[in-house]
Amino acid sequence: MALAEAVLATLILIATFALLIARQVRGAINCYAAQSILLGGLAIAMFAGSRLPHLLVLGLLTIGIKGIVIPAVVRYQVRGSSYQRREIAYYVGFPTALILGAGLSLVGLVAASRLPFHPYLLSEPVLGLAIAVILLGLFTTMARRDAVLQLAGLLAAENGLLLVGLVVSPELGLLIEFALVLDVVIGVAVMGFLIARMHETVASTDTSELSRLRG
Repeated sequence: MALAEAVLATLILIATFALLIARQVRGAINCYAAQSILLGGLAIAMFAGSRLPHLLVLGLLTIGIKGIVIPAVVRYQVRGSSYQRREIAYYVGFPTALILGAGLSLVGLVAASRLPFHPYLLSEPVLGLAIAVILLGLFTTMARRDAVLQLAGLLAAENGLLLVGLVVSPELGLLIEFALVLDVVIGVAVMGFLIARMHETVASTDTSELSRLRG
């Protein structure tokens, strides 16, 4: 099972990279959904190896809420032309973003090797991947100008936090998940409303368009 969990953790990182370079809102939402489903699958794989029932519940909740419900809510809020629109303006170009993303991933792996970590269910490299996911999610939020892509970056970073929790303290995974899901649901509801209002006002979800509203 250790191999399966390592593969799933690697796929989560790859999904985060895909989110970083996504050019459409549709692609970004799909990348977040895939990342969440993989994270839920990782928790279920941990359950299969440990027989800790809360990991099964955690995995199912992650797949259901983060992999299905939240992406559906965001898709509903940005339905229409913005959902298919190709982003043409961004703060960091894609080749540069990939290079910086690789650097951040390396930082995560090095940081994990320096921490006083004692493996329980997951190994030290998975902790490094989790830290890298957090850094890439936050970097996505800063590198993109579209509000939906920024939101997807924050949600991806939150998934990285949950992955850190599974590595460091899997016994508290369900408690952490409930707390984070509550914050995420509230945040998505608020951000979804703001994104919808922004689209109605300036006919775009590009945050740079907000400068047009200045008097």
